[in-house]
Amino acid sequence: MAIYHFRAKVIQRSAGQSAVKSAAYRHGQRLYDERLERAFRYRKPDVRHSAILAPEGAPDWVMSRHQLWNRAEAAETRVNAQVAREVEISLPREVGPKARIELVHAYVREQFVARGMCADIAIHAPLGADGREQPHAHIMLTMRKLDATTPTGFAKGKAREWNEDLVVEAALREAKDAFRKGETPELAARIEALDAQRNIHVWRAAWSEHANRALAAANAAARIDHRTLEAQGIRRTAEPHLGLARHIENAYGHMKARVANWLAVVKRNELYRAFAPYERRDAAKFTRDVASIRSFTDGLMDHWRKRPRRPQPPPPSKEVSHEW
Repeated sequence: MAIYHFRAKVIQRSAGQSAVKSAAYRHGQRLYDERLERAFRYRKPDVRHSAILAPEGAPDWVMSRHQLWNRAEAAETRVNAQVAREVEISLPREVGPKARIELVHAYVREQFVARGMCADIAIHAPLGADGREQPHAHIMLTMRKLDATTPTGFAKGKAREWNEDLVVEAALREAKDAFRKGETPELAARIEALDAQRNIHVWRAAWSEHANRALAAANAAARIDHRTLEAQGIRRTAEPHLGLARHIENAYGHMKARVANWLAVVKRNELYRAFAPYERRDAAKFTRDVASIRSFTDGLMDHWRKRPRRPQPPPPSKEVSHEW
C-alpha cells in the first residue's frame, strides 16, 4: 500500500559533500567537479527518469547538469557552504510509471520552481524486500536565485526565504517568547498554527495532497497523510526507517553461511597439513586409517542420535487428605 515518506536535507561542504558528486550519484552518470578537479561516475541501474525543471526564462545552461551544479558550487566561497537542498519522497506503487513522473513534475513546479528554484529530479525504482519495485524520487534544489549579471549565473546572496518564510519565522519566535513568559492554551494553539506554516510543513502537506489526487485518479483506495499518527488519532508507534540496515539484515544470513563454510575449509586444510607427513610415509595405510576413523566417528554419532532418552521416574503423587 502507499506509504508517506518525505525527507529534506542540505548538501554541505562541512560534511565532505559536493553538489556535483551528489548529482552524479543520484542520476548514475559521469560528472566532472571543477572545484575538486576530479570526475565522479556511478552505476545506478534503478534510475527510471531524470529531468531538470527551471523557472520561466532561465538560461540554456541550466538544462546541463554539469553546468548547473558546477556553477552552483562556484557561487559558494565558504569552506562550510551549503550548496544544495535535497528532498526525498516515496512514490505510490498504485500509480503507474508515467503518472508518477507527471505527479513529481507537478509537485516540483508548484512548490519549488514557482519560487525561483532550479530542480534536478531523479526517480529510482529499486527492488524492495518483498521483491517488488520501491519507487521514490530525489529532488536536488538550488539555494540561490538565478542572476544573469554575475559570473556564475546565480545571485550573490542566498535566498533565505527558501529556508524559512521570514514573516512566519519572526511571528513564531515572538509567540514562543511569549509562551515562555506565560503558558496559555491560546499561545500554544498559535505556535502550532504558525509551525504548520513553516516551509518544511507546507511542502510536506502539499506532497500529501498531490499524491492523494494521483491515487484517486488511479482508482486506488489507498491514501497517505503527512500528519503524525497522534494527530491522526492512531494509537501506534511509528516504525523507524531502516534503510541500509534492512539490506544488512538480509545479508547477515548469507554472510554467516559463507563464514561457517570458510571456517570448515580452514580447519580441514589444517588437518591435511597435520597428517601430511604420515601420508607421505605410507599413503595406502593412511587412507585405510582415515576411513576407519571416519567409520568409527559416523557410528558413534549415529549411536548418540538413536540413543533413547533415559526414562524419567514419575513425579511423586501428592496425598490429599480430607477432614470432615
